[in-house]
Amino acid sequence: MSHGTFSDQDEGLHPAPDHPQWQESVLLHWYDQQQGIGGWHRLGHEPNNQGGRAAIWSYLFDRDGGWQYRRCDDIALTSADKFDGGFSAGSILRFSFVNGAATWEVKDGAMSARIVCRNAYLLVDPFPPGDEVAAKRFPHHFEVGGPVTGEVTYQDRTVAISGLGYRDHSWGARDWEQGMLNHRWFTGMLGADFGFAAITAQAASGRLVRTGYICRAGQIVKAKNVDVIAYIEPDGLTHRGGQLRLTLPDGELIEIHFKARAGVIFQRGTVVMAEMICDAEGHGMKGYCDAEISSNPRNGKGPILLALNAASVNGFTPFVPLNLPS
Repeated sequence: MSHGTFSDQDEGLHPAPDHPQWQESVLLHWYDQQQGIGGWHRLGHEPNNQGGRAAIWSYLFDRDGGWQYRRCDDIALTSADKFDGGFSAGSILRFSFVNGAATWEVKDGAMSARIVCRNAYLLVDPFPPGDEVAAKRFPHHFEVGGPVTGEVTYQDRTVAISGLGYRDHSWGARDWEQGMLNHRWFTGMLGADFGFAAITAQAASGRLVRTGYICRAGQIVKAKNVDVIAYIEPDGLTHRGGQLRLTLPDGELIEIHFKARAGVIFQRGTVVMAEMICDAEGHGMKGYCDAEISSNPRNGKGPILLALNAASVNGFTPFVPLNLPS
């Protein structure tokens, strides 16, 4: 695991080789826990895919307002999608990094948002160097958590946002047809001064990688042991929450419990991701987590037939609070 090795220049686009699977992507998930409003956004440039495509994964929800909005799509890249300090997918998603702040702009039909995330600590690459899973899928990668502010507008209503967020940036070749068999990527914040990540990833060979870290009061500590559990629903795809246990080098055990509040399904190629925004609690602190999972142990390629706890169709749909045991 490395940290402090990336600069502000790495926030923008990197030179793309001719590799047919080259992609560069940025991702943000966030949650205003007090208002019950959150989102999940990923913008990926694939310059050598059919003349250039921009992959769009975007989701916003308002638990109290009773709505959720999903977009899982791709569009043709244009020259306007590349600019200093950021990149975009038309007018639908736009990422920029200016004056130490990562800004996301969403403009999609009746939905618009502007979310600003500021780093609470140094950029982290949590993956072991040279690993057969991470080195192939995330050759260049960093992630970080921090506070988010901004506003969301939909159906003539505007809501000011103040919450927590977590983001990443990756560039390199990525195979969307031969992905990981299973993975868990639990990332989030317990308040403004405590960030965490717990990751397990299973390669096509069956080998399982476990990695994770915490950042407490600005100090980044890699976990010695990592245990991640998701409470899987009968659909075998979504979950109702889970827990993580990170053992630090000095033996301290970090244990955080999660309860799912909103979910969305994204798919690219044969890779299907279940993103579950959760309330998080541990060590006397409260916050949030995106508990991302994929469950594909037999590397199947069939369509999604059931997703109990997550949005799986595009556009506006009613938000139904998850019916979870107390």
